[in-house]
Amino acid sequence: MKWLVKRFFKPFAKAMLQAVLGELAQVAIFAVQQLSSVETLTDEEKRKKAFEIIKAEAKQRGKELKDSAINLAIELAVQLLKR
Repeated sequence: MKWLVKRFFKPFAKAMLQAVLGELAQVAIFAVQQLSSVETLTDEEKRKKAFEIIKAEAKQRGKELKDSAINLAIELAVQLLKR
């Protein structure tokens, strides 16, 4: 089963993340990765902080993203980092 995840899910999730956020995909992955190691925050607090980081970076770059796109990107980044 692990080979299936590595072979199909990871490339699919990365492509989806890229399609949703474009150049901000790496920002989402980095934010989720950094926050995952913060033990003093709940999962919901981590999600909110990742959301704020991505939203702020998008605004700084002159991009407007829907909240649903950011939430999807966070979930995809979490799944990528879990596997």
